[in-house]
Amino acid sequence: MHESHMIEPIIKGIAEHAQTEGAKKVSKVRLKIGRLTGVKEDSFRETFALLAKGTILEGAELEMTSFVGSRIDVVSFDVD
Repeated sequence: MHESHMIEPIIKGIAEHAQTEGAKKVSKVRLKIGRLTGVKEDSFRETFALLAKGTILEGAELEMTSFVGSRIDVVSFDVD
């Protein structure tokens, strides 16, 4: 679960921004994940779902695209 240290700040940042804007729920998160991060998609999805439990992101759909790079970018997220 080495993805935890990458996912926790993403969840925290999105949750803070969404709540500041008055959102009750984040329904979808779009990420660009650099291939050089070593992230395995299935493991990332599982860890994201686990860490999102009990937050405004719980149950959010996760859309991921890859690119040549060594970082993870939040592209956008949808709120309700």
